[in-house]
Amino acid sequence: MDDLALCISRHERYPPEVRPGAVLTVRAVLVDMPDLAGGQAGTALNFRDVPDLGPRAAYCARRFRKITPGAPDSFDAEVIDLMADATRVGR
Repeated sequence: MDDLALCISRHERYPPEVRPGAVLTVRAVLVDMPDLAGGQAGTALNFRDVPDLGPRAAYCARRFRKITPGAPDSFDAEVIDLMADATRVGR
């Protein structure tokens, strides 16, 4: 895969490095992943650069946005900074 994903929201069980504003490398995309909490099945992601959540768990794809590879340009960097700041305000 090696696509890049921007974290836009964080679940409380995610490790600290998986936080809004973090850019992660996708290792696998899992379709129809069952929701272990009883919700609807959906798309989930596994990443190369963060801990695996286990054989029956993965990161919810709704909490990430696909970004183009390469270094963010000045507009991308500004958007990432604004999104990261917005999540800190709500804490």
